[in-house]
Amino acid sequence: MDKKMILENLGKEVNLKKFSGKQLRVIYSGIEAGLTIEQILAYAKPEMEYMEMLNIQTAFMEGLTMEQVQLYIKPEFDCMQNREIIRGIKAGLTIEQISVYAKPEFDCICMERIYSGFEEGLTVEQVSVYAKPEFSYEQMDDIILGFIHGLTMEQVSVYAKPEFNYKQMREIRLGFINGLTMEQVSVYAKPEFEYKQMEHIRLGFINSLTIEQVLLYAKPEFSYDQMNQIRLNIKKEVC
Repeated sequence: MDKKMILENLGKEVNLKKFSGKQLRVIYSGIEAGLTIEQILAYAKPEMEYMEMLNIQTAFMEGLTMEQVQLYIKPEFDCMQNREIIRGIKAGLTIEQISVYAKPEFDCICMERIYSGFEEGLTVEQVSVYAKPEFSYEQMDDIILGFIHGLTMEQVSVYAKPEFNYKQMREIRLGFINGLTMEQVSVYAKPEFEYKQMEHIRLGFINSLTIEQVLLYAKPEFSYDQMNQIRLNIKKEVC
């Protein structure tokens, strides 16, 4: 089909008068580049931003299939979200993997964190632990690091909860990385402890204090400075 015929057929499908000058340039350049009418119609929508149209056009020109492009042809995605989805496609992620984060409830930063999990070799099951809109990108980072450092699903599940901020998550994660048992970590893996309080409880176990000794100061009513002083006193008495 020649370019003139494509343009005529396109005019039958959409009202070209509804497009801005920039949008029309993207449509015309697609015709010049040899895209099919089906491909052009995928982005020839007046409600789409100019940059979104351009991203879709570029994707077709780089060889992406209609199935792949349809993952992000949604008006609820902005151009930055589209870029993260395209990035996953170009990196060779499967449709199943991309579908985990190709959701409008994830902003582009959270999409990038989910994508990076797959890039690090995490499974869909592992990524699904943190691919939830209730987690911030900082919280996602700590969950990813847990899996990267070899923590089990059970261990990561202890702190992969929205009620823990990312600093609290870090202290719980470090506890497992430091070799603490589930019983020891459970002493401080509680939202009522601030992250600095968690740190002093964790350090108590690292300093070889028993659970009974740590429980003497592992109480939310003690400030982290008070916890530190009690911990040091117990350590001194033990020595």
